[in-house]
Amino acid sequence: MALTITTVRQYLDWPLGQTINQEDLKQQLGVHATDNDGVDLTDKVLFNLTQVNIDQQGEYPVVLSVMDATGQTAQTSVTLDVRPLRSQSAAQVQQPSQTTNPAVPRKRRGWLWGLIAVIVIICLLWGWSSHRHQQQNQAANNAQQSSQIADNSSSVAKLSGDNRKLANQVAELRGAVKQYQHDKDQEALNQRLDKIENQNQQLNSQVGDNTKNRLNQVTNMVEQVRQDPDNGVQIVNDLKNESGFKDIWNNINSMVQGWMDKFAE
Repeated sequence: MALTITTVRQYLDWPLGQTINQEDLKQQLGVHATDNDGVDLTDKVLFNLTQVNIDQQGEYPVVLSVMDATGQTAQTSVTLDVRPLRSQSAAQVQQPSQTTNPAVPRKRRGWLWGLIAVIVIICLLWGWSSHRHQQQNQAANNAQQSSQIADNSSSVAKLSGDNRKLANQVAELRGAVKQYQHDKDQEALNQRLDKIENQNQQLNSQVGDNTKNRLNQVTNMVEQVRQDPDNGVQIVNDLKNESGFKDIWNNINSMVQGWMDKFAE
């Protein structure tokens, strides 16, 4: 049995402006991960939410990754559709009124409406408390927001905008070739390279022209690695001599090293 990570849902609607709690997201997506021995690793699954802007409507890619004790990794991706959603509580309030029996005496109907009002108040209070709790969890989890190969690296936090997205893609490519050096798993390497190419295509619509050119360079490197995986590390290292990559290279190294250190513990 190979290391696997699966989700029940590949596409999830998310309310515009609502903070994201990773545990809630994991439950809604139906995430499940197991290692080669069938041990449940679901609690070790990491989300890459760096590309998600909960305050801006749109579809965002979210990459899930997990690593077992031997250093083997598995990944999958889902799409988060951030958009305004109708409040579900209004629909819940209307249902009892639609099913009310007209034959029920006025006093009994008054009692039912009173009970419904109490339930609505409780729901509103619970929702307000839950929202505050989610905000607190989000603040606590901001330090745990993962890139595809590490928890929110302090070095990446120093980058912003397009450079951060570019650094994330290059770091993922470096992580893929380093993992291939470790396990020589050609199929796993190709799967990760496919994901990087797909993410580059999605990012092309979100970044400026300069970053688009650099993403295209990364995509070219992906193809070179695919054709010559044994020389993958040198191919990726050549990027540091390319224009626009020098300034973020130390940050990329920090991401990859942080990932390797974390899972070596």
